[in-house]
Amino acid sequence: MGLEDQLQSFMERANKLVPNTETKSKITKAGAEAYKNRLRAQTKAKHYSSHKDEKYGHMADNIDYVNSNIDGVNDGTSVVGWNNRYHAMNARFLNDGTRKIQPDHFVDVARRNSREAILQAEKDEYEKQVGGK
Repeated sequence: MGLEDQLQSFMERANKLVPNTETKSKITKAGAEAYKNRLRAQTKAKHYSSHKDEKYGHMADNIDYVNSNIDGVNDGTSVVGWNNRYHAMNARFLNDGTRKIQPDHFVDVARRNSREAILQAEKDEYEKQVGGK
C-alpha cells in the first residue's frame, strides 16, 4: 500500500470519529444545558432577590442557551447567556465590577466549577450519538 492510500485510509477512519454539524450541535446542546443549570444555581445563590420585576423578572430565571454560535450561525456550537440585554448588562457589572460595585466573579466561578459537568454531559451525548465508540 502506497503512502497516498495509507493517508486516504487514515482520513476515512478519522472522519468517522469526527461528528457532523448536526451531531456536534446535539453534543454541545447537552453541555450548554449542564452549564445553564449550574449558572442558574450560582446566580440564584448570589443574586436572587425578593424584588418583583414585572417586565424582566429575575436575572437567574432568564438564563438560556441557543444551539448556534453568537452570530446565530448553526455550526455545531452552543452559547449560554441571558435572554435580554438588561440582565446581561447587570450580570456583567456584578461579575466584573464597576467603580462602585465590588466584583464577585459569579459567572467565572460557575464556568470554572461546571467544566467537569459540561464535559461529562457532552461525553454522554457523544456516546449516545456515535454509538459508544
